[in-house]
Amino acid sequence: MNLVKIGRYIAEKRKSLGLTQRQLAEKLGKSDKSVSKWERGICLPDVSVYLELCGILGISLNEFLAGEDIEIDNIEKKSEDTLIQITKDSGRKQRYLKKIIIVLLVAIGIFMIAFGSIVCNQLRQPHNYIEAIDSDSIEMKTAELLSGMDGTKMFRYNSRDTFKTLSIYLSEYQLGQRVSHKKVLELSYEDVKSSTNGLIVITPDFDNFTAKLIAADKYSKYMTEIPILEGVTNREYYGRSATFIENKCKIEYGTEQGLAALIYGEKGLSSLPIQDITGEHIDTDNEYMYYYSVEFIK
Repeated sequence: MNLVKIGRYIAEKRKSLGLTQRQLAEKLGKSDKSVSKWERGICLPDVSVYLELCGILGISLNEFLAGEDIEIDNIEKKSEDTLIQITKDSGRKQRYLKKIIIVLLVAIGIFMIAFGSIVCNQLRQPHNYIEAIDSDSIEMKTAELLSGMDGTKMFRYNSRDTFKTLSIYLSEYQLGQRVSHKKVLELSYEDVKSSTNGLIVITPDFDNFTAKLIAADKYSKYMTEIPILEGVTNREYYGRSATFIENKCKIEYGTEQGLAALIYGEKGLSSLPIQDITGEHIDTDNEYMYYYSVEFIK
């Protein structure tokens, strides 16, 4: 979504109604600073006020997300009935049927090849792995609605091998230099068999300058909140981005493996692969990075 475009649209609709930022904020139970941020394209409102804001501005939710007025045109779709024409000429009909059969045979052949490739690929996939949950999945869509505009990062792990602990670490980098590295959450299986699968969730909350970390398996759920940009001047105007694993990664027991990094900067941001974030120093201009890694120990 284009935050700047949406912000201008909010401002345009507010002004057309003769409302000040403070008046709009009071109707929504928010501060005028929040409205100012929306209109400047710094951030979007909370999902919880979308409908109320649209009602006040007299726009639809689709128009709000598009950042412009949408005209609905009824377009009549016309189709040609080729089967009737074919039946008028038996010769043409036979040729048509032959083509259909050929197309079906080719399609079946392609399907069998694709299916075989998928099966072979599945057989080659690691049994012990960690992966990011598909952004188009229902569980991810639901989590994003609940998490707000900064979204959430969800990871699923599967381990057929038993392990004793699952530890999650947080490293903070400033201008590429690691300034801290600490364990922020741990699941222990000293007295029980480790769970074969589970979830790790990282949800940044820029408005409150925290990031929520959750680890859950079939036995229990653990959660902690970690401050971000603590004590940083003008942090409310910082840009933010994130990088995280995209493919299924084999679990390397006894080794820290990167999951995600939250990136913040006042003068711009640069993207980098999660695998490039390691060690005491990284070649990057990003002012602040919060790097999450996980370690499975047998």
